[in-house]
Amino acid sequence: MHVSHLAFTNVRTFRHLELDLGPGIHVIAGENAQGKSNLLDAVQMLATTRTLRSGADLDLITWDALRDDPLPAARMEATVETRQGRRLLEIAVIAGETMPGVRATRASRRLRVNGIARRASDLVGQLRVVMFSADDLSIIDGPPVNRRRYMDITISQLDPAYLRALQRYARVLEQRNSLLRRLAERRGRQDELDFWDDELAEAGAIIVGARAEAIRRLARDAATTYASLAATETEDLTVCYEPRLPDDLPEATREHDFAERFRAALGRERTEDIRRGMTRWGPHRDDVQLLIGGHTASVSASRGQQRTAALALRLAEIELSTARTGDPPVLLLDDILSELDPGRRQRVLSVAYAVDQVLITTPDADHPSREELPGARRYTLAGGVITEQRED
Repeated sequence: MHVSHLAFTNVRTFRHLELDLGPGIHVIAGENAQGKSNLLDAVQMLATTRTLRSGADLDLITWDALRDDPLPAARMEATVETRQGRRLLEIAVIAGETMPGVRATRASRRLRVNGIARRASDLVGQLRVVMFSADDLSIIDGPPVNRRRYMDITISQLDPAYLRALQRYARVLEQRNSLLRRLAERRGRQDELDFWDDELAEAGAIIVGARAEAIRRLARDAATTYASLAATETEDLTVCYEPRLPDDLPEATREHDFAERFRAALGRERTEDIRRGMTRWGPHRDDVQLLIGGHTASVSASRGQQRTAALALRLAEIELSTARTGDPPVLLLDDILSELDPGRRQRVLSVAYAVDQVLITTPDADHPSREELPGARRYTLAGGVITEQRED
């Protein structure tokens, strides 16, 4: 799998950008605030429909477009080549209409695959990426929501049923919590929860099962990779999925009747849920535990150990994606190579030759060097304009 062409219009720092790519390694050099991370984040969004940056969709649109264009819009396009053929992915973020002189405060999305309007669930997975960035440390030392996000982005690119279950679960959870709050105020009947419990358990069972299986595979490969990356250390990396489920359910995630058992557990916990006005159990509260040498990585591990653990997880993600689909993902390396010691940097670069395409951003045009990456195509990015460097 690789991206053969990218086109951005009014996307953050890019008023207009077109870039022809192909299989192989592409190194994009530029000083800070020139758009390197914006470029990779836009590719990530074309793959997952989600940006890794905080902020609203409206923030994707350049300030110039918001100020000058009558109907401001950011547009991203990628032509993707896979073993199954070519596909064109398009995302448009369009600012809402406002009165003259008033800045828009909201935006809507339009998504297309091969020119046909699609839902987000139809676009996700058409392009699969694994992105390494400095923010990966937040998977290790951040709150549980970061690790749930990591699971969701990773698995959704590989399993359309998982993504549909996630979307359904979110809608049902909102309805169930709303009903719980009404019941806490003595408005309504408890049996009104029956329908939402059924729906939550069915979608939740799909999510929990997929997470358990994915983390099992990631844990195995990440442990092996961590050991090779941290050759001078004796501690092992352990990755454990921790589903937020009552009673003995965490041990039953692979049972054929798990959805029904989850449904029964929700019924048993109903009184307390009503008292608190919230659903206390389910995938929306899951976590992943990471241990180094048997101790919680976020608390006891050094910064170097945490960085190595995050790197091992990403490398395991590549193996999972390739094993599930038979087609390696596109690798996105956002300004991380300069932060790695030579051994870890070489381990990451060796993976670059095992996939079809790698996009690397760097603040230093000489690192990684031409000796480290012979044959890589190189570009300079400045002020939102990208120029390919030609060797003499």
